[in-house]
Amino acid sequence: MAHDFEHRLLVLRTMMAGRAYLDNYPIAPGESADIAWLTLPEWLAEGDDADEDRFALAVRLGYPAVRLRDYEDRGAADAITPELARRLRAIPLQNGKGLVAVALEDCENPEALQQLNFLLRDRVVPMVSTPRTIRECIGHFYDHDQDLAVARQLGLDPLLETPQRDMERLAREKPVVRIVTDLIAEAVSRRASDIHIRPGEQGADVLYRIDDELVPVRRFLRALLPAVVSRIKVLADMNLAEHRKPQDGRTSFLLDNGRKVDLRISVMPAVFGESVVVRLLDTMESLWNIDQLGLSPADHARLDDVMSRSHGMFLTTGPTGCGKSTTLYAMLLELRKQRINILTIEDPVEFYVEDIQQMQVNRAADFTFATAMRNFLRHDPDVIMVGEMRDRETAAIGVESALTGHLVLSTLHTNTAAATITRLLDLGVEAYLLRASLLAVMAQRLARLTCLHCREVEQVAPHIRETLGVGADEVFYSGRGCSRCEGLGVKKRRAVYELMLVTPAIQRLIVPGAEADTIHATAIEQGMTPLTQAAVQLARSGAISLTEAWRLRAD
Repeated sequence: MAHDFEHRLLVLRTMMAGRAYLDNYPIAPGESADIAWLTLPEWLAEGDDADEDRFALAVRLGYPAVRLRDYEDRGAADAITPELARRLRAIPLQNGKGLVAVALEDCENPEALQQLNFLLRDRVVPMVSTPRTIRECIGHFYDHDQDLAVARQLGLDPLLETPQRDMERLAREKPVVRIVTDLIAEAVSRRASDIHIRPGEQGADVLYRIDDELVPVRRFLRALLPAVVSRIKVLADMNLAEHRKPQDGRTSFLLDNGRKVDLRISVMPAVFGESVVVRLLDTMESLWNIDQLGLSPADHARLDDVMSRSHGMFLTTGPTGCGKSTTLYAMLLELRKQRINILTIEDPVEFYVEDIQQMQVNRAADFTFATAMRNFLRHDPDVIMVGEMRDRETAAIGVESALTGHLVLSTLHTNTAAATITRLLDLGVEAYLLRASLLAVMAQRLARLTCLHCREVEQVAPHIRETLGVGADEVFYSGRGCSRCEGLGVKKRRAVYELMLVTPAIQRLIVPGAEADTIHATAIEQGMTPLTQAAVQLARSGAISLTEAWRLRAD
């Protein structure tokens, strides 16, 4: 193996003008004028994600750790398509003597190496690089050239502003349509929940939100940004001539395989152009049933009991993006199996569900949560779902509905289940009405699951162990980051929650001036597992890292 490695080094000396470093092999830094070996301090001086772990990876695998920032020659970059380079996060640098040097973000991915060896005529010699430099080189070698070709095809001058009169024409041109279509299709295939287009001075960056983290995808030429934004506005039926005010809209997108995805689109004016966020509402990824929520058998039975009630109120709580709506939709999917009338008022309607009457807030027509609920009671409902109890009037009508023979489901913004009671009291709900109507509260977060393909022992800070009450000898796992998890170390998410049933003991604590801490302690005595403890249990099972449990803590 050592002989094979030294042979590769001899070839690399003659074929590369990049800079690299290797350790533990008898090759002096001055032996080659073509390769400038970096010491560990020099590697760390690169900053950002050029860290000790990546340097150690290069040494362990026996691959050169290359600095692509100094590598301006296209070399063999044209040997693979831009789409493949972005997907594999790989850049062929130079070839010669039957070998091709390829810089990779993930040199431990056998599938990527196998695919590159199949597509390239020469044998692949992997080289370790950092995610940041790989992204920069993909933008330099691929995105820029592609965008220039599209700009010329559209008759645009990269140095001049696009005239307003051309916007509608550009939005319907095939190259622009293809760019936006490919962005959406790729986002769906990579399980992204959002697409961000961020305008900057030099161009526009595209990022996907995957498992709650923003992952850079590519950069657009500045001249193409107006055309891309115009295309997205056309899809959402927005005003193409309006650039000074925020706009929002929604539409549906049909993938090549016949799969339908709903899009919620927001466009806002920024310093260097219009910023766009596209929310992808994919029922295959985001619409769960009760069994997919990750409930314990005991809590599953408790939630079934809540759904069997003919009246009362159930609330899910937590910060924005914690899966509250997902939980309520899962309950609606279960409830619709009964022969009952279900009405919802949402802002906006995220998923369309058959056999349920769904309505959307329209403030221009004075159709708000409170207005809808007042009219719901005349529409013979059995179950009412309210998107959010955000004011006193909505909360009061919700309580009234729960007391008059309806099961009410809704959300609220609080950190813990116990704090929901004090929040409703603060909104002006009478304590005696709340005691009689509230059935249960679920506080929740979404935990990012550790990638099983790159899982390794986690190094946990002592203060995290101490605060979460875990022993110094307990072993936890985190993801290193690989191609299967977009380099994030996490893949997919699941709910972490605390489910508080309003038992007689808790009802006695619902009084004016009630204290959340007292209610929380009593709920634990009554069998509730606190959210923080539930997260720690999940970390002990190996499903998430202890650092993730620390991030989710509610105490």
